[in-house]
Amino acid sequence: MTLLQTFMVVALPITGMCYAILGALKLPLADRLQLNEAKVGGLVSAFGLMVGPIILAAGFLTDALGRKGIMVAGALLVMTSLLLLSRTRRYGTALLAVAMLSAGWAAMINVANVLMYMAYDSVFMATNQLDALFGLGAFLTPVLVTPLLRRFGFSWGVSFFGALAAIPAVFALFVNMEALPSGDSAVLLTFRELISDPVMWLCGLSLMLWAPLESSTAAWTTTFVTKVSPAGEAEARAKRIAGLTLSGFWLGFMASRIVAAVIYHNFDNIPEVESARYVHIVIACLAIATVTVIVKSRSRKLTIGAILFAGLIYGPFFPNLMALLLSHFPVEVHGRAVGVLFACASVGWTVIPLVIGTVAKRTSINRGFVVAIVDGVLLLVVVVAHLIYAAS
Repeated sequence: MTLLQTFMVVALPITGMCYAILGALKLPLADRLQLNEAKVGGLVSAFGLMVGPIILAAGFLTDALGRKGIMVAGALLVMTSLLLLSRTRRYGTALLAVAMLSAGWAAMINVANVLMYMAYDSVFMATNQLDALFGLGAFLTPVLVTPLLRRFGFSWGVSFFGALAAIPAVFALFVNMEALPSGDSAVLLTFRELISDPVMWLCGLSLMLWAPLESSTAAWTTTFVTKVSPAGEAEARAKRIAGLTLSGFWLGFMASRIVAAVIYHNFDNIPEVESARYVHIVIACLAIATVTVIVKSRSRKLTIGAILFAGLIYGPFFPNLMALLLSHFPVEVHGRAVGVLFACASVGWTVIPLVIGTVAKRTSINRGFVVAIVDGVLLLVVVVAHLIYAAS
């Protein structure tokens, strides 16, 4: 294993922790700050709000100035944000901490995704394998949150996760992160040419619709499970089962990415680009059906089963989308391409969870999640359009 591959093995779980920690802390944070569903939706949206501008800026800086400084700065910002969140007693301060968390995560994730193209020979295998490590971090986060908060309290428990972010910041100082240029002047693109490419916008629209579907399912998993708990069950038991379900969601998320990576590694004759587009269509169809079951279910067993299945089917969507993007553009503009991709995603991250939370406040979380079903239908339209464009 090269030093770069070792760094990716260390850094990707930390980025997964950043992505999952808000969902894992949702219930204890809501209890601590006395938040309703609309304010919870505001926190989820605050995470998405900063991703767009920061990751776009990070993309330019990554391509122009280098990757190491952006990775270190992002990791340190994540550490600071979690230390702030660990001690806040006010909703406004929590919003600031979440915004800082998303900004730091955006910087780290821009560099991490660009480095995937360098780490292994097959970009489709690399994105699925390394994003499985991202899923590992997301899976372990809710597993660790409950015992850490119970043993050490909210402040010290959350501070532990902040301290973990210092690890990639230090490790990055010793890793060569700069790619060799493509060497072909014909493939060099200006930013204007980059954003004029239909593939850029098809990928961007796909992630804009996919990201909130994935993050909202994770963020409200514990709510859905506790809502259908049997009458008279102890609150502590209901919350424990909800937390285990969220961990199971991320475990399935990680496992499906490992399976995809193994398939791409062992079957060289698979047409990777073409197969990824068909996989996206299948996942979009299954996601619509699964979220519908979650919304309609009144049984805890059925709700848990649907959420666990969602984790399994959600896993490969993003790695395949990232591989499609990186394989389409030259390495010199990968930072900007990833920045534009996540800038599009931030629109969905910001708007859709906020709408879900607002509708849930006025009616119920089940009705609020009808918004997620509509989002899934729009996603299906976009991924079908991507396949049609590629075939034309």
